[in-house]
Order: sequence, then C-alpha cells, then structure tokens
Amino acid sequence: MSSEVVLGELVKKSMGELERAILATQDGVFLGASNPSDIDDIVAALGAAVVAGVGDAFRQYFSTGVKDVLVELDDHRILLMRDVGGVILCLVSKPKPNLGLIYYLLDKYTDKVRASVKTG
Repeated sequence: MSSEVVLGELVKKSMGELERAILATQDGVFLGASNPSDIDDIVAALGAAVVAGVGDAFRQYFSTGVKDVLVELDDHRILLMRDVGGVILCLVSKPKPNLGLIYYLLDKYTDKVRASVKTG
C-alpha cells in the first residue's frame, strides 16, 4: 500500500481530529501527504529539523532519544512529529484536538507507515 493511501486512511480514521498527515525523510525532503497542499514541503522540512534537533539535544544531555515531539500552534492546532524508522511522520490537527485518539491512531499506524515506505 502506498504511503499516500496509508496517510489518507490515518486522517480519515481520526474522525476530523486530524487535518493532514505528512511524511518526510530525516533530512526534510517531502515524501507524501494524506491530502497534498502547498504547505507540505514546509511542514516536512520543519518537522524533520525539529525532530533531529530535539533528539540530538536529549541524546547529548540525557543519554536518551525522543519518541515524539508535540508543538501547539497559536490557533490551538497541534503538530505532532514522530521518527518512524528513518522517516518523519508529521500530523497536523484541528484546533483543540482529542489527543488520546490521535496518539492511539499514531501508535496503530506507525508500523503501517513504516511498511508503506519500504514497499515504495
């Protein structure tokens, strides 16, 4: 299954809590999105930079990595980023989302996203 199909399914299963899901390489190159738009390249680059920067800082000072990075935007949307085995998954929520549902779906779809990248 292609990454776009998996990302689209993830957003659909969120029952409106997620606006989009974007996949990027660790160096910020856009790989795919649930519903492509003009902001995907920017989110991909920023998501990869944030995950790498935060991960490096915590490994250096706390000797442990980072699983997720969550950023709350001024309009109360959430940007949740996770390294899923060599690629960065970025989820953009609606304002004031149900984070329990988003984390549940993120955990459920992590392996599917990883598999979709390996199969092309």
